[in-house]
Amino acid sequence: MTHPIRALYENAAAKADRAALYDGDVTLTHGALIALVERAAADLTARGIQPGDRIGLCAANSWRHVVAYLAILRANAVWTPLNPRNGAGLNGDFQRRAGLALTLHDAGSIGVLGATRRPLPLEAWLDSLPDVAPPAIFDDPAAPFALKFTGGSTGVPKGVIQSQASGAAALRSLRQFYGFTADDVNLAVAPLTHGAAHYVLPGLAAGGAHVLLATPDRAAILSELKHRVSVVFMPPTLIALLMGETDFGPDDFPRLRHLTWSAAPMSPGRVAQAVCRFGPVLSSLYGQTEAPMAITGLTAAETADPALRSSVGRPFPGTPVGLLTREGHVVPRGEGEVVVGGDLARTEYLDAPDLTAASRHEGWLKTGDIGRIDADGRLTLIGRSKELIITGGYNVYPGEVEAALNAHPAVREACAFGLPDDVWGERLEAAVAVDARFVDDDAIRAFVRDAIGPVRTPKRLHLMPALPRNPVGKVVRGEVRSLLYPDANTAEEARP
Repeated sequence: MTHPIRALYENAAAKADRAALYDGDVTLTHGALIALVERAAADLTARGIQPGDRIGLCAANSWRHVVAYLAILRANAVWTPLNPRNGAGLNGDFQRRAGLALTLHDAGSIGVLGATRRPLPLEAWLDSLPDVAPPAIFDDPAAPFALKFTGGSTGVPKGVIQSQASGAAALRSLRQFYGFTADDVNLAVAPLTHGAAHYVLPGLAAGGAHVLLATPDRAAILSELKHRVSVVFMPPTLIALLMGETDFGPDDFPRLRHLTWSAAPMSPGRVAQAVCRFGPVLSSLYGQTEAPMAITGLTAAETADPALRSSVGRPFPGTPVGLLTREGHVVPRGEGEVVVGGDLARTEYLDAPDLTAASRHEGWLKTGDIGRIDADGRLTLIGRSKELIITGGYNVYPGEVEAALNAHPAVREACAFGLPDDVWGERLEAAVAVDARFVDDDAIRAFVRDAIGPVRTPKRLHLMPALPRNPVGKVVRGEVRSLLYPDANTAEEARP
């Protein structure tokens, strides 16, 4: 098994003059991209970066972002993405916990970096690279490849260390799922600090290209889809917003063959609408940070069948999937907690061996998702054993939202919860017990947005004199949600 970065060099001579990256007026060929990545990797080494050192990367989608991402891997360092949409407090905390040797950032992300020990602006860095040979590539399946932060049921985000083996497994599965060729053009509109980065190497390995959009401008997205894009990954939120634009139909997208949704569920009704608008090109992937991107996949041909649209598809070759029953047995069919094996699940939690051990069962990774596998081997997710809210494709846990709300001087107590939503997948809201003299919910939301970013800011606050409690004095999330929305599903607290 080899380092995933080696995919960059596949058929290097044949693809050298083909376009690799499109970013506004900038076009980089494969040859120019490889040369730039090698010079950047060499410069990182000259700056004292050693194999296994962690490097942060906080930037909007751009050609510079892609070069920096690949250079980190090429220098045998550990890619640590920092989402610019996080608040400065979160990004500062992530950097501290990761012990970063360096943090690369673009100009637009300075205000959301937080405390940074050793920042390096991408613009100045990539414009003045020395022409020096890069280090050798170290192939070690067990070596760390990436460090990514996810949510935690206590509200404390967990750091997940992904191995080279895990990164390589995701790469293999995406290549098999999409069958990338040199004629493919992928649209990178979802953040490269999120799931979109997984598409960079498989597309480049085939000699294809990536179009980079810094913001999800709907007009720009539709223009690219109509013009040259053959593959695109989006959260359901963005697909729903696109369908609110002016009329268009399948004939408007002659090259599009994969419109993939992931990172959040999408209702069968919404899938049906998308198939009507975009054509029979909808596909889906199921994964999580601990088993990145490619646990199962639902192909476009399968999504065309209405009976299969509630499924997340079949496991990828080399990634066994089972169900952990209440009795502690792993079974191939039936119902239970979804567990994952193989190289994709070769991950561990940062500085938390006990948490890593607790997430395993006889070598299987426990996902925390409850699912059902049918006789054809297709997996359907039916619930979550954790209190995760997936809104707009982002993982949010109630505890971190409540902590930010409770830090406001007018807030006495808070309870965050999610509700089904056609646009966001789940809509984040919160009930807040406030001082009777304080009624400005916009000020509270602005306070939260500054603290932890817009993704974790409730779409609506319900200001109350006090939160309801059960007979033993506990605030029960499902009961609060049921009080405000009597028709909402209140089964959350009863989930296994």
